[in-house]
Amino acid sequence: MSGNIKMRYLYERLAFVLAFMLTSNPSVASKNQDIYRMDLEQLMQMEVISAEKKSQSLLKTAAAVHVITQDDIRRSGALSLPEVLRGVPGLEVMQIDASNWAVSIRGFDSRFANKLLVMIDGRTIYTPLFSGVYWNMNETLLDDIDRIEVIRGPGGTMWGANAVNGVINIITKKASETQGTQFSFIGGSQERNISARHGGRINDQVSYRFFTKGKHVENFNNGTPLVQANDQWRDLSSGFRVDGNLDSRNQWTLQGGYNVGHANQLGSIPSLIPLGNFITPDTVKYHAGNILFRWDKQQSDDNKWRIQAYYDYFRRDAYNAALNVHTFDLEIQNQLKLSMLANHQFVWGAGYRGIVDELESSFALSFNPGQRYTRTFNAFIQDEIQLTDKLRWTLGSKVEHNSYTGFEFQPNTRMLWEINDKHSVWGSLSRAVRVPSRTESDARINFLATPGRDPLSPPALFSIFGNPNLHSEKVYSAELGYRSILTSTLTVDTALFYNYYDYLSSSAMSFSGVELSPVSPHLLMATNLGNQMTATTYGAELHTKWQATDYWQLMASYTWFKLDGQYKNGGTELLDRLYRLEHSDPRNQFSLRSDLRLPHNLEFNSMLYYTDKLQGQQVNDQARVDLRLAWAPKPMLELSVVGQNILNEQHKEFTAVDLLYSQIPRSVYGRIILRF
Repeated sequence: MSGNIKMRYLYERLAFVLAFMLTSNPSVASKNQDIYRMDLEQLMQMEVISAEKKSQSLLKTAAAVHVITQDDIRRSGALSLPEVLRGVPGLEVMQIDASNWAVSIRGFDSRFANKLLVMIDGRTIYTPLFSGVYWNMNETLLDDIDRIEVIRGPGGTMWGANAVNGVINIITKKASETQGTQFSFIGGSQERNISARHGGRINDQVSYRFFTKGKHVENFNNGTPLVQANDQWRDLSSGFRVDGNLDSRNQWTLQGGYNVGHANQLGSIPSLIPLGNFITPDTVKYHAGNILFRWDKQQSDDNKWRIQAYYDYFRRDAYNAALNVHTFDLEIQNQLKLSMLANHQFVWGAGYRGIVDELESSFALSFNPGQRYTRTFNAFIQDEIQLTDKLRWTLGSKVEHNSYTGFEFQPNTRMLWEINDKHSVWGSLSRAVRVPSRTESDARINFLATPGRDPLSPPALFSIFGNPNLHSEKVYSAELGYRSILTSTLTVDTALFYNYYDYLSSSAMSFSGVELSPVSPHLLMATNLGNQMTATTYGAELHTKWQATDYWQLMASYTWFKLDGQYKNGGTELLDRLYRLEHSDPRNQFSLRSDLRLPHNLEFNSMLYYTDKLQGQQVNDQARVDLRLAWAPKPMLELSVVGQNILNEQHKEFTAVDLLYSQIPRSVYGRIILRF
């Protein structure tokens, strides 16, 4: 059989199969109506827990909250957690290279955004080493996420230090909601991805699931056409969850996960022999594991307890340095309503976190001491007072004691006015803190080596030294918001904020002199960290959702943001750093998403993201468009094709101090999901 005849035969067979699958399970618009219709009033009544550590409806929450549902995740076509977060008002998501992102809320964006707390089922993935998140070490199965709650604004009263600008809480599904077997296959121009998940029951009271996923991301380009950036990324992740009921008032959960992978990167590394800064390729190797246990006991409708404990470990090797970190966390929480105080509802709790690290230093990055054990004790209480049927006042505070700065207090007060069952106004005043990281306290970073001014002068080594006497960074925040179901098909959620930051981490030249070690002899130009900066931020955020028809939904968000910084006492040190700080966040952000259900179980999703220029990053303003077309001919089968960044062949989004940035490419992939 000739090649042309073979190809024609193959096309005919494929056409026959497609026609059979379409006609064997006909699906017209009328059958899709109940599936795709979104009851927006019901959406506003969705229960969220991250704002006040208890379940309450979105409409009655006195905070700037945005919820990303599992349907939102699926329709986005995203393949990683940072990509899922694009389009949330007030949230900045910038990709640096194939495996690194800069993610922040309300400013101060960087590779390690140090004012954002990120959790998965209540387990923090905020690393204490650099005050940020290693996004490439926290891969999980996106299909298992129930929702992501994004709290914009300080969350220190509930979640403690480092929840300064916001909280991202990723909440996974119960094991009982993921029964059966699922296989997923992804192949495309930049990423290949395969995953398997199985869920079942041990008995009527105990359900379980486990999954494994492998991914491979190809090299991006470095800005020169067809020149690769050496940032290939491979990751293998697995995890499990078991949920059980002792009785109707006692539930428990045991879950855990493990990630192993490596990511190539290019960085500028200083050297004294030979002398200079060299663009050096390296492979980051990591593995990380965690296990968590949670017990919920409901003694009565007015008395609910939760006990949660987890252990987390990771090792990360890069540029001849090895970082080993062990974390143990224990938390007890009680939600209580007393009959003698019928208008009051209390949430209180206490916790302990211990961190043991073992850090193997390199020339570029060293720690003194190399091992350290840090502890944090905390207690909090919050009282929600129902002043009238329409007016609710909440006040509370958390007290923490940590190994770096001692006692810290993080109070807040919030007021909610329920105008009626479709409109609410809220306001808040908060104080939150960010505790110095291990790097800021104990590290030495050698970042630049240069020749002397003349042939007889020694070379110069520029270094940043940590400061064990740093104060915590502090923010004083005021917020005002309005949330409304304007019509049965239109909702609006708005927020205004003003933040004042004090004791921000800063650096200034403090010493110069000859240093004999590390070899060879050189002139040391030392910079010490301090708390000599202040800043103000203010802005507005808007999110709206419109159910245009039973089959077509539109969502739009807009963010306006401004940051002004200054050195204390009129200082003018490192003005370039101040300029970078003030101009590394977009002034304007806009997103528009369209979700359209078509006949024959077809679905078409389109996403537009606009980001203003980042002058401090030398990044132009840009628009990104993602498209997704999906078809589910049978309940057991789903096919989809996704195009990402289709307007740009490649573009720069963000830079990191220690990494060479990559150009983010246009990409396309196809996905097959099989369920049994």
